[in-house]
Formats: sequence, structure tokens, C-alpha cells
Amino acid sequence: MKPRSFALILLLVGAGALAFRLPRLDDRPMHADESVHAVRFRDLWQRGRYAYDPNEFHGPTLVYATLPSAWLGRAETFAETSEATYRIVPVVFGAGVVLLVWLLGDAVGRSAAVCAAVLTAVSPAMVYYSRYYIHETLLVFFTLAAIGAGWRYLRSGRLGWCLAAGVSVGLMQATKETSVIVYFAASVALAAAWLWARRMGESPLEGRACARSWHLGLGLGAAVIAAAILYSSFFTNSRGLLDAARTYLPWLGRAGGASPHIHPWYEYLHRLGYWRFGDGPPWSEGLVLTLALAGVVFALLPGKTAKSDANVSFVRWLAFYTLALTAVYSAIPYKTPWCALGFLHGMIMLAGFGAAAMVRAVPTTGLRILIVLLLLAATGQLAWQAYRASHVFPADPRNPYVYAHTSTDIARLVQDVEELAKASPEGRQVSVKVIWNDAYYWPLPWCLRRLARTELWTKLPADPGSPLVIASPQYDAALTEELDPTHLMTGYYEVRPQVLAQLWVRMDLWEAHLKQLGKL
Repeated sequence: MKPRSFALILLLVGAGALAFRLPRLDDRPMHADESVHAVRFRDLWQRGRYAYDPNEFHGPTLVYATLPSAWLGRAETFAETSEATYRIVPVVFGAGVVLLVWLLGDAVGRSAAVCAAVLTAVSPAMVYYSRYYIHETLLVFFTLAAIGAGWRYLRSGRLGWCLAAGVSVGLMQATKETSVIVYFAASVALAAAWLWARRMGESPLEGRACARSWHLGLGLGAAVIAAAILYSSFFTNSRGLLDAARTYLPWLGRAGGASPHIHPWYEYLHRLGYWRFGDGPPWSEGLVLTLALAGVVFALLPGKTAKSDANVSFVRWLAFYTLALTAVYSAIPYKTPWCALGFLHGMIMLAGFGAAAMVRAVPTTGLRILIVLLLLAATGQLAWQAYRASHVFPADPRNPYVYAHTSTDIARLVQDVEELAKASPEGRQVSVKVIWNDAYYWPLPWCLRRLARTELWTKLPADPGSPLVIASPQYDAALTEELDPTHLMTGYYEVRPQVLAQLWVRMDLWEAHLKQLGKL
């Protein structure tokens, strides 16, 4: 495949990736994590204030990357921003992952790179979380950028590529603390690939240019500077540099089991390999897993027959890297499904290599055509699952990528509160009290962002009597005693699965609302 054809195909696949990711970004209610990040972005955008928190929320890259979206959008206040304002950020990075595959065309082979790009574009997990305002898609992007730029440096010996790799590593670190797992897996893979090549009697550094130590030093410096700029909030918060190191104390505690997100070692492979919940449809990214396994086998075989235009050293490194990354993430008890994206993309790259090597290894043209048609059909089915995950079951727990998600019933709560505010003489200045038993009332602050006088309480206030009160049912008895003479509890709303909220409305506002509806 010629370089221009390769680049053109990747651009077309990138456009297809956008087509999967862009439509109807507001279909799904904001997850609690998404809403938290949106509120943190508000402080940066409208107050010019951001301070890295070592205990929660991960790195600063996501909020800074959202600034162009806000600048280019029509919203002038936080209340006017929408889900699309935020989710467009991972959409762009998700499509960018497809384009970055260009850097590895001569590493895995151009045909394999095209296959990997297509699988990246339609993978249900990659598509679903590219529409999620969290850090994972950005981490995958910067990781692939670091790998790609690093490879280009090893091939060319040019300082620019070394600096680009360093900046990408710094941005990985500034995106999420778990980037250290990637560094570990990459180092283990480098040693394993070297030993495997020596065992096979082959050159462990095929196609490598001479790396200069001062280049590597400058690359490391670029990584440190890129991370330091963001952690220090562009040198306005020097404590952020210390906090970047301190963050591993709380995160190591969670990774070791001090968290509600503890799952067995096979949780990720279960969700990716085969998932069916209740009466929901079956889900599987088995095509990626199967082709990735084939890619590992072909990569570790002696000789270059099956590898053709791929680089033997790189594909072996990629195989060991993906295996190591999968093993570490599986061994950590703390698991949320979006964390799988890092090693899943490694699997996708291997799957592209495995698909190309498999077709190439078939001796007859007719059989090759049959295999290609079967692979295209399976890829189409993967694309259908991606559509179904994002648009048919976007917040349904029967979807393997939905996890502790906000219920669609939250839209009914927001609509009812907005209608009640219209009936108030104060309009959206009407006072609202959210009374919860802990700080996990999210995404209610996001949902109520248009109501300026919203108060958030984690205990029963001395005077809970606001015109609108949204409360955890745990306060039902106390609120009944306090509010029953003056308020009406109008109903329950599901915030998350098995997590309900009550809506209390002061009687004068309720009567005004009924009059507005013509019911009184």
C-alpha cells in the first residue's frame, strides 16, 4: 500500500469514527463523574481557577482541553452549556486515535494499521467511552502518541520525534495517575521482547536508528515540563507539583481494595468477551479478542514470513506490552469498565496485525476472499453493537459499558423542577435545597445548574423549608415532620439504579403550578 493511499484511507476511517461518535451527544444523561468534571471546568472557565486535587478527579488535561470547546460554543455561562459542550472533547480525541495509527504504518504494516484503525472506529467500548466526558479516551490518545512518536524517533533518530514522545508522556501523566501502569508495561515488554529475540537467535533491535543520550535527556525534560505546566495550573499553583506525587497515597489505597468498585480479576474480559444481563441482548468484542490472540501468536513466531511489511521487534514488543497491561489491570481489584480502554486499544492494534497476517498466511486467493468477507461481516456486527450501545441502550444496565450510571428518570425530575420554577414569581431564582445523606448527590448539581439558588446539604439543615426540596428518602421521616404542614411530597425519582430522590414542593408554589396547568 502506497503512503498516500494509506494516509487517505486513514482520513476516511477517521471521518467514519466521527460519524459514529458525534450524533446525539445529549441522548444519555450525564454520569456522576461527567458532571463532577463539568463543574470543575466551570471554575477554570468562568473563575480562572483550577487546582489539582490529589485525592479525586484525576489530572488537569481534561478540563484544559475543554476550553476550546467552550470558547467556540455559544454558551456565555455555565448554565447555558450542554452535554455536547463537554462530550465533544473525547469525541475529537477518540477520532484522533484513529489518525495516530499513521505513525505506526511501518511498525505493524500498513494493511494491519488500516485494520486496526477500522476496529478502533467501530469498537463498541471505544465508541461509547469516546462520548463520555472522562479521562480515558485522552489517556489512550496520548499513550498512542507517545508510542508512535517514540517509534518514529527510533526509526529516524530525529530530535523532534523524541521531544514529541516526551511531551506525549508528560500529557499522559497529566491526564491520569494510572499512566504509571503504562510505563511499567512498556518497560516489561521491552525486556521480554529483547529476551524473546535472543532466544530465537534474531536481532532484538531490527530497524533501529542510533538513539543519542542527550536526545533522550531532552525528551525526558519535555515530559517533565509538559506535566509540570498543567499540574501547576500554568505556574499559578506550585502546590500542584507536590500533589502530583502525593496523589499515589489515596489511589494506591483504592487500588488495593479500599473502594466500592472491587471486582474479580476477569471482570474486564467478561465485559469484553461475552456479556448478557437479564433479558438484554448479548454483547461481545470477541472479534477483537480473537484477532488479538492471533496477532500475539504471529508476532512470537520465528522469522518474518507472516509479518511481511511489519517490524518484527515492534510487533513483539506490542504483544508483550498488551499482555502485561492486561495482566496488571486485571490483577488490580479496583475496576471500572472504562479503565479497560488502554489495554483494549493494544488488543485492537494486535488484532489489526493478526487479521492482516491471517489473510496473508492463507495459500489460495478464493480462501483469502472468503476470510476477508467474514472479517468484514464481523466488523459490521461490531459496528451495530457500537450503535446499539450509544443510541439504543445508552444508560441501560444491560449495556456492559454502563456502570453506576444516572437513570434516564433524572430528566423527568429536571423537567418537573423547571416547570415548577416557571410557576414561581422568582422564576429560576427560586430557592432549591438538595438534602442528601452524603456527597454522592451527583449529578444533581449539574442537572440543576440553571437554578442559581440551589443549596447542597449533606445533613438536614436547621430550616429545610425551601420552596423546592430534593431529598434522599433517608430523610423522609424528618422531612415529613418538618414540612408536612407546608409542603407536599410530589413523588419519587430514580437518580441511579436503586437510588431514589423525593421532591417536596411548598403548597403555594404547587397551587401556582396547578393554576398554570389549568388544573385549579
